[in-house]
Amino acid sequence: MENRRVISGEIKAILKQTSRTLYLSVNILPEPARTLMGMGYLLCRVMDTVVDTPGVPAGEKLAIIGMMRHLGRPGAESPAERVRRLAPLAPSHGERELLHKFSKVGELYDKFSAEDREYFSALLAGVADGMETDVRSFPEGRLTALKTPAELETYCGRMGGAPGVFWARLYREAIRRAVPGAAHFPSEADAEMIGSALQMTNILRDIAADLRLGRCYLPQEDLAARGLKPQDLLSPEAMPRLREITARWASWAVDRLDQCEAFMTAIPKTELALRAAVIWPVYWAMDTLEEATRANLLDPADRPRIKRGRIYSTIAATPPLLLSNTAFARGYRFRRETLIVSLTGGNYEGRAI
Repeated sequence: MENRRVISGEIKAILKQTSRTLYLSVNILPEPARTLMGMGYLLCRVMDTVVDTPGVPAGEKLAIIGMMRHLGRPGAESPAERVRRLAPLAPSHGERELLHKFSKVGELYDKFSAEDREYFSALLAGVADGMETDVRSFPEGRLTALKTPAELETYCGRMGGAPGVFWARLYREAIRRAVPGAAHFPSEADAEMIGSALQMTNILRDIAADLRLGRCYLPQEDLAARGLKPQDLLSPEAMPRLREITARWASWAVDRLDQCEAFMTAIPKTELALRAAVIWPVYWAMDTLEEATRANLLDPADRPRIKRGRIYSTIAATPPLLLSNTAFARGYRFRRETLIVSLTGGNYEGRAI
């Protein structure tokens, strides 16, 4: 138990510097879910930072991702020294700190039991697949797009869906510990869809920044149908022509976020922290998608971002939702209807959501 507290404390200190909203959600979880979730996020964030670091050959990035895929396995090479060498190249202070501290993250990972490490194997494999897609699809120095909608859906399934399944498995074990004899658990399939939706939310939020890294996740097929090329999206003036495409993918995300009601219902009402850690990311994703409908997603200065006050007002309004699935669903559906109005109030000609 003491060892678990030490690991949790050190992971918490690193996590607090890397993600504003995820830190809040992870920090309220019971142990051991808190430590496992925090470690899972940090491992994924390290891979993401390696891929985002400019000036690093694609082969080196792929080598590190491959090592991360097999992290901690007998005979596997540690990526710690390679990651440390990249730290000075990382574009932001926080990312440089994360890469510098990866040796500490690796030391903490080594303290996990073999049983705990089983949780990470599918997570690392899925996210590594997504990161390899980034490296291979977007050669540095050239702006390119994913080719088809199917490629984008697969990418979201790897980058968001695999963490979603990881999340559901941690919840299942937490519920089994707290509620002996429990037979109903959150669905991994629902969690995969929710995770994919959260990834799509991130993609829509970060379009302008990703374009300047040479990455257009919006499929070439979609762009061509509107007479657009990836290079056209570097101009904020192209946003009116892009709006239908972003609205369609926002709709795709909402269709998958709709699984949150079933996921929430499967969590016992006695497990308040587990329930709160679903409410917050789902509500914040809906709020971010709403902001995205009003923003010029091609303008780096107009990145959709929910204000700190909105984050804390959501937290303050949480208690009544913890004991009522109906209250949670009402809050979700209100956000959903607000988003639908925003999507259909413009030039969106896609199907209803």
